[in-house]
Amino acid sequence: MDDLAIFEQFDYIPTHRERIWGFSVASVGRQIEPPRPQQENKGRVLRDYSLVYLSDGHGMFKSHDAPWRRVHAGDVLMLFPGIWHDYHPSPETGWTAHWVSLNGELVNRWCMYDVLNVDAPVLHVGVQSELTEAFDRLIEIGRTAPPFANQIQSGMAMEILALVHKFQQNQQDHARSAPMIESALQYIAKNWAREIDFETLAGEMGVGYRHFRRQFQKAVGVAPHRYLLNLRLNHAKSLLRSHPVAEVASRVGFNDPLYFSRLFKRKVGVPPTRWH
Repeated sequence: MDDLAIFEQFDYIPTHRERIWGFSVASVGRQIEPPRPQQENKGRVLRDYSLVYLSDGHGMFKSHDAPWRRVHAGDVLMLFPGIWHDYHPSPETGWTAHWVSLNGELVNRWCMYDVLNVDAPVLHVGVQSELTEAFDRLIEIGRTAPPFANQIQSGMAMEILALVHKFQQNQQDHARSAPMIESALQYIAKNWAREIDFETLAGEMGVGYRHFRRQFQKAVGVAPHRYLLNLRLNHAKSLLRSHPVAEVASRVGFNDPLYFSRLFKRKVGVPPTRWH
């Protein structure tokens, strides 16, 4: 992180047009705070809802009567009107924070239906360039102040909220699926030379195959059948240096050496007889 501190903020007072709109942006800003000793403060209470996204560094956060907690890059702090809060960057790392403050009947409705939940003020979404770019566009609108700037920013703020919920769901799905994928990888590592029925494996893990396949591909980068095939072919490459093709085919899970040879050539680029 650079040693130069940057603070940029644009504030807006909602007009009759924004009140009719039902949703408006009260403030947008960005803070780049370098590592340095932090001044003690007493926290504050806001009149608006605020969403603060940390894209770099870490620090501490406290809201209402909850204890202090460490927050990191990739976290979103949700600040609610009338609720005391305090937060600051770590003196060791500093941080980069982006924020947008919101108000209007639509935001109140989101809070009523727990789209914004006062009991869950910290959301983990991960470091996402898509979010950082969306905040950068908000700041640019603040700098250039085009006609209907607040309506444009309101639409962009909705996009940011949608991205936050999307990325949070992705993080939750990954956390829930990680033990399942680890178990699947361990099973494949022990049984790669046998026939593996992935639909049956998914069922034994308590999920449908489509969900299992989607989570496996998201975590590993390829679908389970492709992962198994790549594993078999990699083992075959090692065995072909000292074993005949028919034996290698059998040992890596192929009953038909001709099918194995055709598949090997299609995937590797040369027939197994020419692999060195």
